Amino acid sequence: MKKKSVMLIAIICLSTLSCKSQSKQNDSSMEKEIKDVVIAFVKAGEERNVSAYDQLLHEDFRVIANRYPTPDKTSIIPAASYIALITKKIIGGNKLSVVFKDIDIADHSATVLAHFKDENGGGQLVTILLVKNQEAKWQMIADMATQIKK
Repeated sequence: MKKKSVMLIAIICLSTLSCKSQSKQNDSSMEKEIKDVVIAFVKAGEERNVSAYDQLLHEDFRVIANRYPTPDKTSIIPAASYIALITKKIIGGNKLSVVFKDIDIADHSATVLAHFKDENGGGQLVTILLVKNQEAKWQMIADMATQIKK
């Protein structure tokens, strides 16, 4: 009986380790997918490639712009208005690199904190919310940026 108990405990411990290992692999895989979406978003903005947004942005995507259009306002800019700003060349067109500060994944949702750096080292500190769509693909649903001057 004692041998069976020890064996049962050993099996449970080993299966737990296996589950944790699989979980880390899943998180690592999801983290790469999330980074790819964020990098593609930045590239689409640089190139003002609005067709790329079809796959990247959730239909309910919005930008939270604090102190826009004036310092005393906060604006919620829906996807169509954001794309219009890109199309009219009011925003976008700048070469940026992405430095990921933090990625928090919770099953089918994620939060990313990233620095979108311009060539001077300034840019934006951006908080991005992502969700998985019906096809289990990550899409951006919200973005809030804080300007960083260097």
